[in-house]
Amino acid sequence: MGDQSAGLDGCGAVSGWDAVTSHGPVMPIWSCGGCGLPWPCPVRKRELRAAYSDAPVSLALYLASYLVQATEDMPWAPAGVLHRRFLGWTREAARSRM
Repeated sequence: MGDQSAGLDGCGAVSGWDAVTSHGPVMPIWSCGGCGLPWPCPVRKRELRAAYSDAPVSLALYLASYLVQATEDMPWAPAGVLHRRFLGWTREAARSRM
């Protein structure tokens, strides 16, 4: 689906922010380009938490756009697993700050 290195800037990504990390998604398998773990990996989660620390809704919307693409790329993956992988950790991060 399009230029895989460009991210989803057209869907509300922070312009240019994806370019400063080696931990971007490798599509269509959705592994991390920096460490090979399932994306988003722990490093990328930390980076995203820092970048969106004052905008948790924006982070959720950004990751939801990736979730939509991942469901198209991996139709065999259970929806709940993908939801936890892409969005579930954002709620856990928000709870840990309370």
